[in-house]
Amino acid sequence: MKKIYLCAIALSVGSLSFGQQLTGKAFSEKKSQKTLAVAQAPGTTTPNHKAPGDIIWAEDFTGGMPAGWSVLDNTGNNAVWVLQAAGALPDADFTTGLTTIASTSGGNCMLLYSDLYESPPPAGGYYEMDSYFQTAPIALTGQAGVSVNFEQSFRNCCSNVPAPVASLVVSTDPTFATNVASFDIIGGVGTNVASADPMDMSINITSIAGGVNGNIYLRWHIVSGIEAYYWMIDDIEVVESPVNDMVTVNGFYGFFGVQYTRVPYEHIQPIDFSMQVTNIGVADQTNSNLTVTVTNGATTAFTASSVDTTLNSLSVDTLELPLAWTPPATASDWDIPYTVTLDILSDSSDFTPANNGIVFPPFEISQFVMALDDHSSTPGNGGSNPGPGGVTEYEAGNQFDAIINDDLYALELVTGANTPVGTFIDVVLYQIDFTATPATYTQVWRSASYGIVAGDIGVVHSFYHAAGPNTPIASLIAGETYFAAVHSFVDYEYGISGLNPPAGTPAAAHSAIRYPNMATPNANSSFGLTNTPMIRLNFDGTTGVELTNEEVVFNVHPNPSNGLFNINLSSDEANTVQLSVKNLVGQTIINETVSVSGKTNHSISLANYSKGVYFLTVGNETVKLIVE
Repeated sequence: MKKIYLCAIALSVGSLSFGQQLTGKAFSEKKSQKTLAVAQAPGTTTPNHKAPGDIIWAEDFTGGMPAGWSVLDNTGNNAVWVLQAAGALPDADFTTGLTTIASTSGGNCMLLYSDLYESPPPAGGYYEMDSYFQTAPIALTGQAGVSVNFEQSFRNCCSNVPAPVASLVVSTDPTFATNVASFDIIGGVGTNVASADPMDMSINITSIAGGVNGNIYLRWHIVSGIEAYYWMIDDIEVVESPVNDMVTVNGFYGFFGVQYTRVPYEHIQPIDFSMQVTNIGVADQTNSNLTVTVTNGATTAFTASSVDTTLNSLSVDTLELPLAWTPPATASDWDIPYTVTLDILSDSSDFTPANNGIVFPPFEISQFVMALDDHSSTPGNGGSNPGPGGVTEYEAGNQFDAIINDDLYALELVTGANTPVGTFIDVVLYQIDFTATPATYTQVWRSASYGIVAGDIGVVHSFYHAAGPNTPIASLIAGETYFAAVHSFVDYEYGISGLNPPAGTPAAAHSAIRYPNMATPNANSSFGLTNTPMIRLNFDGTTGVELTNEEVVFNVHPNPSNGLFNINLSSDEANTVQLSVKNLVGQTIINETVSVSGKTNHSISLANYSKGVYFLTVGNETVKLIVE
């Protein structure tokens, strides 16, 4: 057993610094406003009655654009909120395949589709936004507590600073010249990532609207920060604030700041737990605590609560469990799903208890695999869309912190179903240096090029060292941070499973994509990823190179060479395997059937061919050959 080395400070700083290094994009030229939607005819405001008995006013845009509402673009850049009919939106520069918000009422919504306004990008960059839509007067009758509920869907770029970037602005003055209050509606969602669809919001506006006998006015105001994406709003309600109502966000469990779904038993560390809570009710919430429950099937493996505290009305706090939990590491505990549940509890009966906690997808203690994705058996697809300027080359992957000094033997990758067979990729491991600005990515290891075959779709493919079985691809150093990525020139779509942890949690920036590669500090663009790529670390030193033809393994040396290549093949039983070599334009220049029994050596010669890159396929696996 290797010695466990504690490196909490280094790991946490690494995770947080990564989020800060994601760079902006090249943006787009001003366009005239495009009317995407149904005609903005006057309509009537009718309650949609989603909450029992406490609705003061509501609007779901069923009747079109309500009478007395207004929209304004303060910059004159023609990025204007419009009423949008339900359905698909036109593809734009950075946004493809987008549909309107999946709101409760469906139908029309308010839309600021800034990506369409700004496409295509000019040479000089992007333009700023200052755009809002405003309601007609909303009558209040002295309610002690008032809240605004609505559903939204957005993706903003490229900064949430200075605040407010996007706000709900409330005033008793229709000109918003006096008696004004602003409330953040970003809700902790990071830049360059999409929000939930829909993202349910409840904003307590009692500080300005409580006790008002008269009219208030609401504005959804984008001051800056979404220069290249979209914002959608629907199903707005003004409600009488409940007495007892807490809302939680940013739930987190993790090993010193990283929320793994698979952790090798030798890398186990104590797990920390925390969650942010906002008291949007009128009453203080006494004896509030964070309660953590970890189960493995029907059995409770761990449960504990934080010290009781009082959450004052309209206050925000992050509750942490002072007692960390260390999962067992014995072999009988491997591969057992652990489910973590976080709840914020108090003395009171909460008005909306469904938003007081979170249940995470299960994690497991593994023998060798370290992973961030959810290991879905039906993964989604990510990474096929070109970046700014039409660039298709990219690297995408996940960030991992080394818990102990350990040898790494393979990178595992799952390919999405939309990847064309024959697409060439490679995988790469970087070490990240956060002391530089921006952070630098130093290549530790890169695989040979590999052509995707039909058998790779939706399943794990392991990439090992070309030198042969049981050879580490890297020796990871405790306290250092690494990035495992897949590299593609065009067409490749990696499997995705699970969501990136939200902004405000230590693991918020664990997945990213950069065009054209992670090692380019001034890359065309960099983005945090909403969904987690299915690329993992494997510390198994007992497994050889990837099997081909299910029973034959091989490696090639020397590579590069002067044209003569030795292929070492191995099979437990007598077998035959097809061997072929293609050039860069896909022409087959060697095609042989090789008999393999035990350990078999086979040689090929490309000495009579031009110097350059060729592709050797043995069975179902392809590697790149370089003739010098």
